[in-house]
Amino acid sequence: MNRSVWIAFAVLCILSATSWVIPHGEELPVIEQQGVRYAVIGVFALLLGGSKGWSWREGLHLGLMSVGFFGVPVAVVEWTQGSVSEISRSALFAMVPVVVVMVIAAGDEERGVRRFLIPALAGLGGLLLLLPMGFSGTLLGRLMLGAVCAAVVLVGLSSVWLYRLLRGVDLMQAVAAVCLVNAAFLLVCSVVSRDAVWRVSELASVISIGSLVDVVEVVLIVWLLREMPPVRFAARCLLIPLLTILESYVLVRPEVTVRLACGTILLAAGAGMLLFLNSGDEETMLSLR
Repeated sequence: MNRSVWIAFAVLCILSATSWVIPHGEELPVIEQQGVRYAVIGVFALLLGGSKGWSWREGLHLGLMSVGFFGVPVAVVEWTQGSVSEISRSALFAMVPVVVVMVIAAGDEERGVRRFLIPALAGLGGLLLLLPMGFSGTLLGRLMLGAVCAAVVLVGLSSVWLYRLLRGVDLMQAVAAVCLVNAAFLLVCSVVSRDAVWRVSELASVISIGSLVDVVEVVLIVWLLREMPPVRFAARCLLIPLLTILESYVLVRPEVTVRLACGTILLAAGAGMLLFLNSGDEETMLSLR
């Protein structure tokens, strides 16, 4: 990978890790807010060249394949808030690298990519040490937990599919297709949830610094889905929590225990190996193109 890809990946991880300090408009329900943002991004991408020389059928196919990566996690996270804690959701989404490795390994005869499974599991174990999970014992809680796990698997599968589909696709065309289809999906989910708000004054709340950051993140994600092998890109699911935890160390300065130290080391080692480990079989991942 070239330097621009690494820089874009670093920017994405830093923006995502520091999103908790960036002000966002909060007047709209989360699902509708994200739907409106995707719609705005998609329209601007069309105006910037996303409609030129593009097959709408191919665009719709790409957009539908991207819903599992973008739209479904937003809806599932919002719908499960009362039953699955934020800490538990963060820990579960750290399983994405494991899913990606297993999906690629299952589709290839060669075993080089399987070497990434140990780093992925090490990073997951480190995060579980840092973020102990707690689950509801009720039937509803278990169903919501299952929904989050299904979303995690879908994100892993979708990242592999999108890596294949995005090869050779113009960036603005890809952003337009992805954002418009996900906007439609999320707005429909918002209507089904009966929490949609259509007053102009509240719709305007999406205009914020946080929205600008979201635009940058979406464009970076679509581009990196195309440019980074899925295993490397999945390392963000470990690296982003690691950066957030390091920020908390600096700001809060908690007492450093053996558990915290071991968890941080495992998380950092797992993320680093996913990004930089030379499996000796790089062509296995590149064959997905």
